[in-house]
Amino acid sequence: MDIYLNFRPLTQVTSLKYLGVIIDSKLTFKEHINYITEKCSKLIFALFRSAKINWGLRYNALKTIYTGAILSLLLYGAPI
Repeated sequence: MDIYLNFRPLTQVTSLKYLGVIIDSKLTFKEHINYITEKCSKLIFALFRSAKINWGLRYNALKTIYTGAILSLLLYGAPI
């Protein structure tokens, strides 16, 4: 059965992104977890490259970036 909106058929999707959280049809959040894992891995790799022993960012700057970027990504939508 097709559903129409303004005389155009609506397509059925298996997942959607709402307020930054990817919701799938079975509410398993696997796609959301994979998306956040990939995004955090890229940020952690960028931090790793900029945090060398002899040069690079200091501990306080790294901690600020971690809590502001990575931790907030991981915790956003966690109560759901």
